[in-house]
Amino acid sequence: MPAQRKWLERLAKQLTHEVVLDRDFINKRFADHGGLQRLDAVLDHHLDEVLEALNDSLWEAS
Repeated sequence: MPAQRKWLERLAKQLTHEVVLDRDFINKRFADHGGLQRLDAVLDHHLDEVLEALNDSLWEAS
């Protein structure tokens, strides 16, 4: 789904600047794109799972 890809690309870009992405950071950083609620809806309400997988991957890679 194009909307999901766009959001995941936004998150990936932020990972170059942030150590951990959490719900509060996403809500503030992406407020102009609908924030946390919009992203969660685009990801079919799997935001927490996506964030957990991203953060786990980051820590495993370091």
